[in-house]
Amino acid sequence: MIIIDNKKIEELQLCLSERPAIPTPEQDVEFIEIKGRNGSLTKKYGFKDMTYSLTFDFLEDTPFKPAYRKAKLALFNGKKLAFEDDPGIYYKIKSVSVSEAENEIMEFGQFTVEFTLAPFAYEETESKIITSQTTLTNPGYESEPLIVVHCTGTGKVYINNKSITIKDINGTMTVDSESMNAYRMDNGRIVNLNHHMIGDFPVLGQGKNVIKFDGDITKLEINPRWRWV
Repeated sequence: MIIIDNKKIEELQLCLSERPAIPTPEQDVEFIEIKGRNGSLTKKYGFKDMTYSLTFDFLEDTPFKPAYRKAKLALFNGKKLAFEDDPGIYYKIKSVSVSEAENEIMEFGQFTVEFTLAPFAYEETESKIITSQTTLTNPGYESEPLIVVHCTGTGKVYINNKSITIKDINGTMTVDSESMNAYRMDNGRIVNLNHHMIGDFPVLGQGKNVIKFDGDITKLEINPRWRWV
């Protein structure tokens, strides 16, 4: 069964008209033909957003029109889509399109929702506190972590053979690899700190990732954001 933002669709008086397929992204691939060469050159890029359609029926004895209004509100406000038989995994909803509802019979209603989903299935993960060299093992596809750096000056964060420099920070700095942004929250306001970071935003590759830091950095909080294709 489907869950929208931790709310089961039964709570919206809905059920699925059929068992859903499993969303799978398409990779953006370029094939380059070169005269005289056997076969094409292949360039692989990122993964594309997923278009995912589900058809919903209303449960029996449900007043159709008010239930349809409430369902649309929950769907348009939805941020996460999950499956009850796949606990701990969710998909990020980027946009939603809801069809007109079929209501030929007063007690019956059906409509289709087309979701645009980010191209990964994400694990529900929590931040890990790191105070010394640590190895994090990524079970899935390369992830884009959220890292909170505690620092009293300048230092480096190392992940395997790559590093970033945190410069002139007294307190904390959040490094968000997904949004490619470095910042600090100050009384609900985002303070841009991108000019205090040198290097590429870090990723956690599949398999083992050795993490350490030096200089004036005292600890890290890392949410690995494990994800799957």
